[in-house]
Amino acid sequence: MPRSLTEIRRGVLAEVLRRVALVLAVSLGVGVVAGVLWWLLTPLPGYRISEDGLAVINERGLAQVFAADAWYTVIAILGGAVIGVLAALWLGRQLGWLVVWVVLVDTLVAGLLCWGVGSLLGPGDFSTRLAEAHAGDVVPMSLTLRSWVALLVWPFIGLLPVLLWSTLARDPEEPKPIRSPARVWREWRAGTGTD
Repeated sequence: MPRSLTEIRRGVLAEVLRRVALVLAVSLGVGVVAGVLWWLLTPLPGYRISEDGLAVINERGLAQVFAADAWYTVIAILGGAVIGVLAALWLGRQLGWLVVWVVLVDTLVAGLLCWGVGSLLGPGDFSTRLAEAHAGDVVPMSLTLRSWVALLVWPFIGLLPVLLWSTLARDPEEPKPIRSPARVWREWRAGTGTD
């Protein structure tokens, strides 16, 4: 027995929602893995506590302060690209332009999750550890973003595959391309063309 139009629409909606949920689940996984990678890859500079109780950092340590943002950005490029490619492949045809909003939300969630997981795995509150330190101790800085703009790398890179897909993929609503005169001539000479 043929299904009604309402049943077909419900089935299509259920399939699209399942795919959106799947992309969100992958984004959450990417965010957690990215946070762990950020924690593992980022060298944290430390302040050395001198005999008179001053916290001192050398020039190399000052240069490493920006390593956290740099590694976060590298991981954001990879993570955003993964989420964008998956969203373009799994949702591009079904959602049309709404896939942009899915990618924006999913990449921002993944970026915030990466930031949160990395910060939680890091050494903790810097001021508390510094207050408890003794002479000769090295107190590593907290793992945190110092530039919130690095968070925007996730959606920026995530949208690139979606934009490329929408630009380069064939549109099913477009008519077939017209046969070129050279092709018509070759077909006619081969005897497969029509009069």
